[in-house]
Amino acid sequence: MAEQVISEQHKKILLKYFPEQAVEIVAMWIMKYGILLNITKERATKHGDFTFAPVRGMQKITVNGTLNPYAFLLTFTHEVAHLLVFKQYGKSLLPHGQAWKDTFRTLMLSLPLTQIYPRDILVPLADYLKNPKASSDRHTELCIAFSHYDMYGNKVENGENEMFSVESLTAGDRFFFKENTEYVLGTKRRRLYLCTRVDNGKQYLFQPHALVRKINTDNNE
Repeated sequence: MAEQVISEQHKKILLKYFPEQAVEIVAMWIMKYGILLNITKERATKHGDFTFAPVRGMQKITVNGTLNPYAFLLTFTHEVAHLLVFKQYGKSLLPHGQAWKDTFRTLMLSLPLTQIYPRDILVPLADYLKNPKASSDRHTELCIAFSHYDMYGNKVENGENEMFSVESLTAGDRFFFKENTEYVLGTKRRRLYLCTRVDNGKQYLFQPHALVRKINTDNNE
């Protein structure tokens, strides 16, 4: 049987979301593993997912289309690892157990990482891959590195839009989180941070690794 090859038209679509140096391998994975890739709008609770039930005979993977190419590739590979573990073991293993960690790491290391990722992402990425977590959001340095690039893969200048982890701030600092909603950092409750939303006075708990934009109040009266 002749090996299936993804069309050039589909490769052009992949180039809109993946780093150019990764497209050939990604295209091979899509054909080899029968993946239906669905690009979605931004979802607050996840970057991507893998659906166990086949769709038109293919395994469905979704990835948020708002991610920059570097984060998009990492998320897609994360979900491909779920697919491969499911094919081999079914639902009998923990979603992010050792089999998933090993498979995900193997897939990532099969990519020409030094050609794909800028150095400021490569360093925290290498650390993350030593023991990958359920979400890359749990690795603060990697999240911050990703935040330095826009959805087209272009580096953005630091300044008003520079991202900080909540745990790096000081009590009383003000910050923006999600669509310019302003908060004030309060006290730490075990591992979470109690913060007050300025416009309604309600309090919310933030993960220490949550990325926010700090408001510089040095010049404000």
